[in-house]
Amino acid sequence: WRLLSGQAGSKKDGRVAILSFHSGEDRRVKKSFKHFLREGVYRDISPDPIRPSSEECHVNSRARSAKLRWAIKS
Repeated sequence: WRLLSGQAGSKKDGRVAILSFHSGEDRRVKKSFKHFLREGVYRDISPDPIRPSSEECHVNSRARSAKLRWAIKS
């Protein structure tokens, strides 16, 4: 929780980015970001995860399951 809440050292208007590789991890990141957005810790979060391109997945098959979510601190 501490990492996702941004208490790990990020300043005001700082960016937090989490890269997940499993659906369970991504669900936890998504729910945590939404929770901290409601609490005012973040002022903006990614509406959808950023996924690798088909070209990147072709070159690196392990990238297929990667999802990147970001948030901006208040």
